[in-house]
Amino acid sequence: MSVSHSSELLNAIEAELLEVERLVALIQREQDVLVSRHLDQISPILELKTLALQQLEVVTRERIAVADRLDLKSASDVSEFLQFDSSALAQWQQLQLQAKLAEVLNRSNAQLVKCHEEANHHLMSLLSKQKNQEMAYSADGRLSHQSGLGRPLDRA
Repeated sequence: MSVSHSSELLNAIEAELLEVERLVALIQREQDVLVSRHLDQISPILELKTLALQQLEVVTRERIAVADRLDLKSASDVSEFLQFDSSALAQWQQLQLQAKLAEVLNRSNAQLVKCHEEANHHLMSLLSKQKNQEMAYSADGRLSHQSGLGRPLDRA
């Protein structure tokens, strides 16, 4: 293949790598916020993450189009094509590693969100139970909580 095709592919790989690295940084910030429970900071990060994903989609399509013009149909085809250009091959491998990292971090963040949701649901359940308990005075005159399953207060 010609040098211009090779450099066109390398440029596409570099552009995609930059976008994936930007996305990884945002996902890591998202994880920090989720772990620290500063959930008021999550909304702007999610907006930036959405924009980053949209931009990544654009550059990924561009890289795929260049690869298609070079008749490179798979990741291994691209690796084989770049085998004689160690710098380009290293960029390609870095892109693949960063994409995998983004996937793993995103899955981890989804698990953190699920844990937060479960904790909130549990807390709401506890608060709801506490709210539904009836207040009454016991025989010794102290205030006590009764669960609605006890004896009605108007019966002896």
